[in-house]
Amino acid sequence: MRKLCLFLMLSSVILFADSTSVDMPGLEVGSAAPGCYAKTLDGDDFFLSRYTGNRARSQLKGPVILSFFSTSCIPCRKEIPFLHSLSKEYPDLSIFLVDVGEDNETVKKFVEAKGYTLPVLLDRYGKISENYFARVTPTLVAINPDGNVELYKSGYKETDNEIIRNIFKKLSGK
Repeated sequence: MRKLCLFLMLSSVILFADSTSVDMPGLEVGSAAPGCYAKTLDGDDFFLSRYTGNRARSQLKGPVILSFFSTSCIPCRKEIPFLHSLSKEYPDLSIFLVDVGEDNETVKKFVEAKGYTLPVLLDRYGKISENYFARVTPTLVAINPDGNVELYKSGYKETDNEIIRNIFKKLSGK
């Protein structure tokens, strides 16, 4: 009986984690996006404040997309290629993949194997994902140049592509 209970608990955790669409509390559209700092996969410093808000650098200021992911996340492996294709269509948007809780080498191997060219931020200890309520991967957050949330979405299903494309279109002014 004890083994059965453990199996059922683990199964529900796995199903929940691999869910394609999860309704969980998150950031409210229109609210200020939490500030964040991270190291990129290349070792550079990333500060959201350089891209959005009143302290943004003029050459960097613009919409920012944060896509929280992990290398083992099946829905992430579907959403990231779509985001990658949109990055070519909307080059004025700064799209960042935010890896949650994995070491540099694992992430680097994954990104290289998949051929992704989007910049990757490392959230090794999960602090950024905690501040962004990204309890599930993928979680997508679109931030306008003023630093406010335009879209907060947990999970992924292919029908989300239209929603994502529309918000990218709105943010790019196309």
